[in-house]
Amino acid sequence: MKNPILNKRASWLAKRTLVVIIAAIVLTSLGIKAGDNLLWTASLRGTTRQDSPCPDNMVFITSPDGGFCVDKYENSPGPGCPYQDPQNETESQINLDSPNCLPVSKEISTPWRNVSQSQAALACARAGKRLPSSKEWYQAALDTPDKDSNWNEQDCQVKSNWPSQPGLTGSGKDCVSSAGAYDMIGNVWEWVDGTIFDGQHEGHPLPEQGFVQGVDDEGLAYQTDLQEPAPNYNQDYFWIKQQGTRGIARGGYWGNGSDAGVYSAYLVVPPSFSGTGVGFRCVK
Repeated sequence: MKNPILNKRASWLAKRTLVVIIAAIVLTSLGIKAGDNLLWTASLRGTTRQDSPCPDNMVFITSPDGGFCVDKYENSPGPGCPYQDPQNETESQINLDSPNCLPVSKEISTPWRNVSQSQAALACARAGKRLPSSKEWYQAALDTPDKDSNWNEQDCQVKSNWPSQPGLTGSGKDCVSSAGAYDMIGNVWEWVDGTIFDGQHEGHPLPEQGFVQGVDDEGLAYQTDLQEPAPNYNQDYFWIKQQGTRGIARGGYWGNGSDAGVYSAYLVVPPSFSGTGVGFRCVK
């Protein structure tokens, strides 16, 4: 004869066991998801996980806005471009008129120069990217070694210290930021997004030309001195024309010496200017 009390207890134990099993599965699942989230967060900081959130030849820059990817190298014309080393703005435009021409971030390549600020913006857009803001450029450049003398082939090229001028991208193995971006100082100036008008940037007046004595959160000078270099700012120099519309280039080029650097900026030429010492890189 069946015992109803025992049967009821057995049913209760079975239900309790089922609840415990389901809870264990849920907790295990949550633990796996939490672990995945931790691994992904760590990958954004450049640790633990090998897959990067950025495409090839870009590096991730952490920022309060969530971070972004920046080209690891100064951009060069891709294999689909008619001119691999444009010698003037017209040749750059012919490249941009070619549907198969894309800028590339690639080691040991000739930087794309003789390109105006607007052309550089178009080239980045063609690749599904954009020119960095001045602040983004500064964040990507931080901790790039900024020597003031005795440059060699491993350093950033600021004193014609590589075999060619400009040099091939990534030639200075020590010229790399803490985030992993090469050639942020020297080799060629790099266009960034934005302009100034009559000496003002986003409504704020900029100082006169001179050695950098203080910078804002974009790494742009708010104080300069015409005579005295500042060791705290690596003797970097700030060039500006106070009248008219001027494009913004950062970092310096192969002939600037100690004037080049993370805090160095060139706000002298209009956005339509193109020259042998100015190139670009992109972000996304």
